[in-house]
Amino acid sequence: MINDYCVGIAYGTGYFVNDEKGSYLVVRNLDKWYVENIAEATGYKAYESANNIERDKKKQWVVKARNIHTLPSMSDIQCKKDFCRAYIELHGTIDVRVTKSMYKPRLRVYGKEKIISFINNILPAKEKKIQYIKNRVNEKYIGETCAIYYQSKVEILEILQWIDGQLKNEKVWEKWNDIMKNY
Repeated sequence: MINDYCVGIAYGTGYFVNDEKGSYLVVRNLDKWYVENIAEATGYKAYESANNIERDKKKQWVVKARNIHTLPSMSDIQCKKDFCRAYIELHGTIDVRVTKSMYKPRLRVYGKEKIISFINNILPAKEKKIQYIKNRVNEKYIGETCAIYYQSKVEILEILQWIDGQLKNEKVWEKWNDIMKNY
């Protein structure tokens, strides 16, 4: 079975495909880092795909992990830090907000309500109210996503310290650390 960092990647950017032999995990991402981790963990090869090139303006990386037929439920995840690290790298953003001419860092994490609720309950910060965001493209409603916002520098630093670990996307962490150092 794959490690919990890879489970976080799969929850964040994977989906299951059904064919005549059954279902299997497919992971796609613009960042090769995540796909290569799944490829290494499952023994399958990562490759570039032009499938969504019109939308993304560049090729995606893909791995078809035909030996993964299910993922553990979130309650069965052993190392929650690893899961959260991968998921937040994929669906979190740290930026700066301006309040009363002051600049303050903000961490936002997006996703399905079930995953956001799970993360909200285990991060080392005060539980946040889940925000429900209606997604629109060209004024057409295309669905809803959820988000949690952390706007305290102390909380953000505690979260980053708690989720930090061996497997991590260094490019993402460098960006986050640069923002946190400057504010």
